Amino acid sequence: MTTHTIHESWLDGLHGPMRYWQSTPKHGLPVMFIHGYGAMIEHWRAVMRPVARDHCVMALDLYNFGRSTIPHAPPSRRLWSNQIAELIAEISHGPAILVGHSMGGMVAAQVAHDYPQLVRGLVLVDSTGLNAPKNMPIDLEDLFRNVMQSPGVGEMLVNLVGNPMGARQGLFSAYHRKDRITPQLIEQFSEPLRRPGGKDAYLAVSRTFPELILDFRKGEVTVPTLLIWGERDASVPPSLAEHFKRTLLPQAEISIIPECGHCPFDESPEAFCNILLPWLDTLSAER
Repeated sequence: MTTHTIHESWLDGLHGPMRYWQSTPKHGLPVMFIHGYGAMIEHWRAVMRPVARDHCVMALDLYNFGRSTIPHAPPSRRLWSNQIAELIAEISHGPAILVGHSMGGMVAAQVAHDYPQLVRGLVLVDSTGLNAPKNMPIDLEDLFRNVMQSPGVGEMLVNLVGNPMGARQGLFSAYHRKDRITPQLIEQFSEPLRRPGGKDAYLAVSRTFPELILDFRKGEVTVPTLLIWGERDASVPPSLAEHFKRTLLPQAEISIIPECGHCPFDESPEAFCNILLPWLDTLSAER
């Protein structure tokens, strides 16, 4: 088994400094973790070391989130796609496997579309990025986004999320396994909103959500794809995995993790790795 370490670094990107973690040595496949809405690198902590034993792992704070800069450019699919492409080109030892959660799944798919030469495969985890079928009931994620559009109401909700009690309530809605919601996790989600400009940045992304829909066609992204979903996800229902496969990524494999909510990599990290690592092994064998 290879000894590995994970380091924090910064890259002065086109739109300002971005924080990232990377493991050494650079062995196996380069695997980049992309967090979801309101999260940061640390949300992946439970699965990074198991993956780093066989592969080089990378993770970043998207612009507007975590400790990366709040840029002057408005949040958009292309802003984050360009950010990730810049980081891959700078630090990766080849095209990367992109593992994106929730909004980060949408971003990962956008990168695969915009920069196919930089992407070896996609893993979308309880991903947003598609309009739900008309026969599907509105989910909690859609409801929250709709409320955030309202002047005054959005500002009030951001103030709530920025304190530990509000962050705790949001996590209780997302997690099926409530025992995984620790004080450290609550602080991880609330702390970035307390930095200068943090609440405005969060709200700006919230109000951009109607535009954060993937607009490429079925078959345009052809890299190997794995869709991992929590069976009990009330925010982004697992039926959306089939919708992704049917309408956008026909090559995708689907794995559902039982008794798990919106964040399966943190709620059930062992089950998550038991799905992800064998899939990565198949890609390694094809090189």
